[in-house]
Amino acid sequence: MAKGYWFINVDVVDPVDFITYANANVAFLAERKAKFLIAGGDFEHMEGIKRHRNVLVEWPSYDEAVAACNSPEYRKVAALRGDCAITDLAVVEGYDGEQPSAQAPAESTHEFPRGYWMVRMDVTDPAAYDQYRAANVKALAEFGGWFLVRSGRSVVVEGKGRSQYIVIAFPDLASAKACYHSFAYQQAFSRRKRAAEGDLIIISGYAGRQPAA
Repeated sequence: MAKGYWFINVDVVDPVDFITYANANVAFLAERKAKFLIAGGDFEHMEGIKRHRNVLVEWPSYDEAVAACNSPEYRKVAALRGDCAITDLAVVEGYDGEQPSAQAPAESTHEFPRGYWMVRMDVTDPAAYDQYRAANVKALAEFGGWFLVRSGRSVVVEGKGRSQYIVIAFPDLASAKACYHSFAYQQAFSRRKRAAEGDLIIISGYAGRQPAA
């Protein structure tokens, strides 16, 4: 079964009040046994708009991710965020189809954190975008890319969003950056520029203590 994810982008306005929210959020995620894959790591802004703190939370399934986000318990936690942050939050469905690489990158560790692409897209030319999707596989395979999210179901719960979400895991941040700048990917990207508008950051994975630990 495909996983589910919270795809979160935040600009913190009041750091002191945000800490109160963050502590309550971790407690909630611990109770539900959710997992951070990204939690505010170093990132490079490549395309579109950005926010300064970016988070990806993994759930056992899309339905569970939606239910948790809409639960009365989490809405109380989210209310603590209130005016202390500007937030875009979407619940997105994971991908369990064919992959460009033979195996998924190893889980993040302190010494070797994964790298990720976090992408939001609005497709303007579906036929051309399908050509881009077919063309980008070569570059992703070369650098060990692995789709966690690939334009499955999604619902924007807070703030602004786009119609499609993509998350790609790489063995490390250097591989994620090298893939984006590679000749093979830039060839594919030339197709996407004519087919979609989007936001893309390259970010380091989370390798700290998990909420349920």
